[in-house]
Amino acid sequence: MKSAVDAYVMIAKAKAKFFSRGDNSGTNKRELAIWCLAGIQPAGSWYVVTHAFMGPTLLRADREKGYFMTDNSTYYVKKSKLKHVVPLFKGDPLLINVYHALMPNPEKYLVRQAKLARAFIRFVASGAGQEIIRTHGVEKYGRPLYQDAAAEKLER
Repeated sequence: MKSAVDAYVMIAKAKAKFFSRGDNSGTNKRELAIWCLAGIQPAGSWYVVTHAFMGPTLLRADREKGYFMTDNSTYYVKKSKLKHVVPLFKGDPLLINVYHALMPNPEKYLVRQAKLARAFIRFVASGAGQEIIRTHGVEKYGRPLYQDAAAEKLER
């Protein structure tokens, strides 16, 4: 496989069990976008919509030996409980999930804690905040749970 789209095409052609959160989350939207790029409208008994959070859906995919699109952090936190699920495909830029810290415009909306929100966003974007994000999980799981796009490229 050369891409996430290729992996999804192979799963659909085989009608291999695939679990979807179906919860309109960012991960679910990304999964649906990949199906769309593959030209596939997933449906049928092989495509299972759980309406559950990431962790429970990953554990169900493991129990039922199916495929599931998960994030690194959930995978590594749950890894000790997994018997069958292992990463099938990594490295496609389509799989990078970018997080943003946003706040409403205080000139348009009543934002009682605008000063605190700005301070939090500045901290998260600062070197100290980024260091916390880059190293979170290393002590307990032996690797960071959150990585930036540059770190993801190094894993390919």
